[in-house]
Amino acid sequence: MTPAAHAAGTTLVLDTQENYYLPTAGEGPNLNLAVTASGGDAHDVSVAVDASSLAGKATMVVTGDCESTGALKVTCSVGALSGKESIDPFLLKPTAAAKAGDTGAITYTATASDAPTVTGRTDVLVGGPKLVARPYPALKDIAPDAVFERTPAFANTGTAPADKGVMLLVQDSEGVKLARDHSNCHYSDRPDAGAWCRFDTSIAPGSAYETNAPLRYTAATETMYGYNTYVVWPVGGTAPDSFDPTDFPAVGTGAPLGLKSVTPGSGFTGSGYGTFATSQHADYQAIGDTVEGKVGDTVSITVGVRNAGPGLMDFRWMDADDSGTFVVTPPAGTTITGAPGPDEQGDPGPLWNCTPRKAGAKSYTCAIASTEFGPGDAVTQEFTVRIDRVVPGAQGSVKAVENPDYPNRDDDTANDTAVIAVQADGSPSPSPSTSASPSGTPSPSATASPSGSGAGTGSGGTTTGGGLAATGTDGVLLRTGVAALLVAGGALVFLTARRTRQHSHR
Repeated sequence: MTPAAHAAGTTLVLDTQENYYLPTAGEGPNLNLAVTASGGDAHDVSVAVDASSLAGKATMVVTGDCESTGALKVTCSVGALSGKESIDPFLLKPTAAAKAGDTGAITYTATASDAPTVTGRTDVLVGGPKLVARPYPALKDIAPDAVFERTPAFANTGTAPADKGVMLLVQDSEGVKLARDHSNCHYSDRPDAGAWCRFDTSIAPGSAYETNAPLRYTAATETMYGYNTYVVWPVGGTAPDSFDPTDFPAVGTGAPLGLKSVTPGSGFTGSGYGTFATSQHADYQAIGDTVEGKVGDTVSITVGVRNAGPGLMDFRWMDADDSGTFVVTPPAGTTITGAPGPDEQGDPGPLWNCTPRKAGAKSYTCAIASTEFGPGDAVTQEFTVRIDRVVPGAQGSVKAVENPDYPNRDDDTANDTAVIAVQADGSPSPSPSTSASPSGTPSPSATASPSGSGAGTGSGGTTTGGGLAATGTDGVLLRTGVAALLVAGGALVFLTARRTRQHSHR
């Protein structure tokens, strides 16, 4: 049933682009289209799109949730509509007969069961302007909190002018702040959204321009790596899919940003992208652990790397696979058998981010796989370790290794390596009945590791104070000595009891 309460005040609004530029080869961009219910909810909404005036000049590739209803026609069913709905109906490809200068139109008809029908139109030009950007240079050694500059530039390599001007959209990684310098630019409250600016300069085919002033950025204190990027398109043409003017509520207060002519050349490749690196560093601290148990036991250890800052290794949307690695070498006399499996409730064990993916390797290289590895963050790997035999003084290691393409520039290498200590016993622990201590004297089996050994437990790291964890060798030797005494003591108790029984019998 149609909800009549909505019908009186609800209207549909079509948001269509003014122009669609179809290249003479390849494929055109996706068509920007949106419909909004204003004044209330609309129901049974659909949009019919008709590009049949381009018959013989273009073919259609249907995308999104629309269905073909004939040659160069689609219908996009929206259904119930509250607010705005973006539609991705199709893209066009030129036919062999299409030539620069051919024209046509795309028409739209939006209907609803409880709102008036509305129509719209987009003019199509084969050829048209084609704006390609100049890449930003890679910048290095930017001081934390320092200002650095970027200058967008573009060329029109198409067959027609962008006679109504151009739009510039600036987007950046987090960790930088764009100065709000220009009154013809609209700025976002989100650093990664950046700003957009409009220029009314007509851009003729074969010409190139850059902004008449650079964009100014400030790198945040913890920022180590990032990027800046921009795109340009003709006013009224196809905007980037991510562009929404409502994301940019603030307007700059300074002089308008303008354009100045530059010499066209091969440097205009179409990608307005460039990376930057600051001089900030991140102190990586290796996290060690201790293998504790008896020969034949399989136990768990947790090792890894902690970022003690002050730098943030943030590689979201960049080409880095990791923030570095850590190399794990098990102690002599032990074997890494894998990672713990599901627990009693069926919860999965830890992810395996290490190579090789097999038991018994001499060492394992584990990725610091976090794409945002900030101060205070830690990346760890839990291993299962089998104690094969007691090797006096044995110890393994965990070593942090930087990503050579994106180094963390660690200025404290002393804590890059931590120890994997061993506290292993070669025989079963004696029961209290065979190793009782004199009253008031602690049992040897309860003897703690020597103070200051620094060996961690199975639940955490071991590195503190910027130095390596202690080896724990004294603890191994002490436990070995205690085990020998207990075995010898047990034998003495047995022999004494036997002699006593024989004497009594005689």
